[in-house]
Amino acid sequence: MIEGKNIFPSRRNFLNRTLKLVVASLVVLPIQKTLANSTAIVSSTKKSLRKFLLLDKLVLNIKTKVVHLPTGKIFARYADIEKRNQKILDVKTWEAQVKTPAHFNKEKSGIILELLALQKLNGAITDKGLTAAINTLAIAFSPVYKNKKGLQLNKYNFRVHELAAQLIALNSSIPAVQKWTKFQAVTGNTPYTYDLLSTKHHLPPRIKWMLGKKTFDERVSYIIKNKSDYVDRIKKRAADYKLT
Repeated sequence: MIEGKNIFPSRRNFLNRTLKLVVASLVVLPIQKTLANSTAIVSSTKKSLRKFLLLDKLVLNIKTKVVHLPTGKIFARYADIEKRNQKILDVKTWEAQVKTPAHFNKEKSGIILELLALQKLNGAITDKGLTAAINTLAIAFSPVYKNKKGLQLNKYNFRVHELAAQLIALNSSIPAVQKWTKFQAVTGNTPYTYDLLSTKHHLPPRIKWMLGKKTFDERVSYIIKNKSDYVDRIKKRAADYKLT
């Protein structure tokens, strides 16, 4: 009987230990699998992370012929360009360097050319500086900056339109009767009339002055009437976005 009494407790102990091992395996294995998957995800994520470039200079990607302006004054981050493909362009002489096939980043061309136009206005606001800035903005509406469907990428960049109108209004070398024609030429004679009825694009009320000569001339008159305010705003804007 003593032997029998020793056998049953041992068997129970064995069964209890076996049960505990089974339960433990059910808990531990999924955790191990999860950890393994997590490690793989982290590893994969690290591989996919890209460095970002921030620089207050024009950078030509000599491989793609695309010119970038990865300034921290506008962008929180900007996709990096391999060092071997970078060429820094002089902000003061970029016109002589950015020629076909080289061109600005098309999706960001509006903001890049806006900043480059402002570089022409640091210091005193003169007709010469205004003309240079206007010519710079006009590039945003050139055929180069159209998408694959032939549509103007900066058509709805109203910041560029507004700045162009202000510069044309303040430029005394452009006769009053020619300011509307000049604005049309700068913006590539882009039509906006149909946008009034479009379900996809609506012109905001504040920008409807550019739909015709009458409303444009009224806008110009308002800017000239408040000339000192607009000059001060442009000076501040140019100073805030001055590139080194």
